[in-house]
Amino acid sequence: MSQIQYVNLADLTLPDFQAHKNIQNDNIHELAESIKSIGIIEPLIIRTTDTGLEIVAGCLRYHAARIAGLKAVPCLNMSLDPLAAEIIKLHENIKRIPLDHIDQGATFIMMQETFNMSESVIAGHVGKSIAYVSQHISLVRLDNELTLSVKEKRITFSQARELMRVDDPGERHRLLLFCQHNGATISVLHGWVQDYLRESSPPPSPESDDTPDPVFHNDPHISRFCEACGDSVDIAAIRQVFYCPDCDNAIKHAILSEKLDKQQKPPE
Repeated sequence: MSQIQYVNLADLTLPDFQAHKNIQNDNIHELAESIKSIGIIEPLIIRTTDTGLEIVAGCLRYHAARIAGLKAVPCLNMSLDPLAAEIIKLHENIKRIPLDHIDQGATFIMMQETFNMSESVIAGHVGKSIAYVSQHISLVRLDNELTLSVKEKRITFSQARELMRVDDPGERHRLLLFCQHNGATISVLHGWVQDYLRESSPPPSPESDDTPDPVFHNDPHISRFCEACGDSVDIAAIRQVFYCPDCDNAIKHAILSEKLDKQQKPPE
C-alpha cells in the first residue's frame, strides 16, 4: 500500500493536459489562505514517469501551496498507467472540485482522442448520462459565441443546451441575445426553440399526408350543361362570353323560342 510522503514542490511536474483552464485566481488565492491557516488536508496523488513525479490529482492544491509559501506537500505516489491516471483525474475534477462545463467538455474530448474512449465509456466513469457527455462535447466543438457565453457565465449550460438545437446561426444569435439581456428562463427559451423547430420543419411528404388532394376542375373530360340548349358539353369546348342581364335573358328567350318553333313546326 502506498504511503503518504512529503515531496518538494520543485520535484513535482504538472501533467501535459490540465482540466482546469478557467479557474479564477480568487479561488486559488482563497485555497492558499486556507492552506496557510490549517495546511493541506488531502494529499496530492502523484505517479512516477520517465520525466519525474507527475501530479495526477491536486494541481490546484499545488498552485495554492506555492502561493502559500510551502516547500513540500503531502503526496500519495500511486503506480498508474496513463489511462488509470486520467480516470482518477476525472473523478477528482467532476466529483470533488467540479470543472466548469467548458473544461468538462474539453476533458471528455481529450479522453476520446487520447484513449479512444467512447461517450458511453466516459459516462460510465464519471457517473453521468451519455447525453450529458455528448452535449458537453458538442458545446466545446462548436467553438463559437455560444461556447464563449457559457465560459464567461453569461448564460447557463441549460440555456446553451436549448440553443444548440437551433441550427440557423442568425436565429440562434437572436435567441442568445434575449437570454443574455432579457433573462429568458429555460421554460420560455424552450418554447421559443420549439416554435422555431415547428416553423422550420419541412412539410410532410405526400406519402405520409392523409389529407386528400384538392380537386381541380380542369379535367377536359368533365362536362357542363349548356344554359341555352341544355345539352351536356365537354368543358374543354365551352366558350365563355359576358352579357348584361337584359341581353342574357333576351338571348335565352330567343333560343328557347326558336327551339319551340322547331318542335311545333310540322315535318315536311
